Amino acid sequence: MPGFKWWMLAVTLASGLAQAPPQLTTIQDTLYNADGTRFNGVVTISWQSFEAADSSDIAAQVLRLPITNGYLIVRLVPTTNATPAVLYSVTYSGSAGVQFSETWLVPPSLTPLRVQDVRVSAGAGSVTTPPSTIQIADVTGLQTALSMRPVAGTGFAPSRTAVIDALGGLDGAIGNLADCVHVDGTSGPCGSATGPVLFVDSESPSGSIDGTNATFTLANPPNPSSSLALFRNGMLLQSGPDYTLTGNSIQFVAGKQPSPGDVLQGSYRVAGTLPGIGFVDAESPAGTVDGSNLVFNTTQTANPITSLAVYRNGLRLKANVDYAVNGTSITFGSGLAPQPGDLLLCSYRVAQ
Repeated sequence: MPGFKWWMLAVTLASGLAQAPPQLTTIQDTLYNADGTRFNGVVTISWQSFEAADSSDIAAQVLRLPITNGYLIVRLVPTTNATPAVLYSVTYSGSAGVQFSETWLVPPSLTPLRVQDVRVSAGAGSVTTPPSTIQIADVTGLQTALSMRPVAGTGFAPSRTAVIDALGGLDGAIGNLADCVHVDGTSGPCGSATGPVLFVDSESPSGSIDGTNATFTLANPPNPSSSLALFRNGMLLQSGPDYTLTGNSIQFVAGKQPSPGDVLQGSYRVAGTLPGIGFVDAESPAGTVDGSNLVFNTTQTANPITSLAVYRNGLRLKANVDYAVNGTSITFGSGLAPQPGDLLLCSYRVAQ
């Protein structure tokens, strides 16, 4: 049956061709130590799985070869034309342990190559094909993710407070190191907003305290005038019955001039506004002052609640001892109801 025999021979040859091993490149060299003696030890070569140029699947593996009297010879599948192009990781171990590591990029070659021809770091010999580079477009969704991240704006500077510019980039805040940054990205002296905002606390008005002088002068005109809280020996005085204010001049009512030994102190605001913050000065809370009513109400809710200052006949009362606050409601403690003729005044901050 000659026909059958020839058919079997053809199948066998075809099968052999299909299973032929991939082409190999020989790396052959003599290795030396730095002192000129020949290297003795072990070289470890490892690689990740890849597809050779002839479509052979090369599995990930680690190969260890003994090096005796400096002689190295190894045959490896070329990687410059592999898919993807890969590197061999090579580690040399001697009697003193690991000495150094390097990477190889092996090209196809019918003649043996030296180590310098495949060493990537050397940049010499026949190695001319660099490893493949992954582009941003090669990674699905990477460009979109990068586009969503803020970028450095034209005014970006290290060690500055970051602000978002009109294009969404990160810029550095402009201003002095002692400035504060506002929510709109502008900067200025802390506490500044629309014009300079100044608070004057515990100022002693100029003027002779001799029992006859009725005119005293502040360093600045309070703005607004109702922001002035004038204290005499710790008691809050009342604008109108006790004194009048014109600009920065305080004029006491006849018969109420400060006497020798009295201490005058004034606190007030000077010009400007703060965004989101309002002030209520010298408000008389609503409620009947009849000796029995305990509940009085402010027109607005103090914010923060601790900014509320309640005065009874010029004496500042203590929260949670003399009264309790709930929203706009001030409730005096049992037995502490304001009596007929008592004067209640409140000052506080509000949110705007």
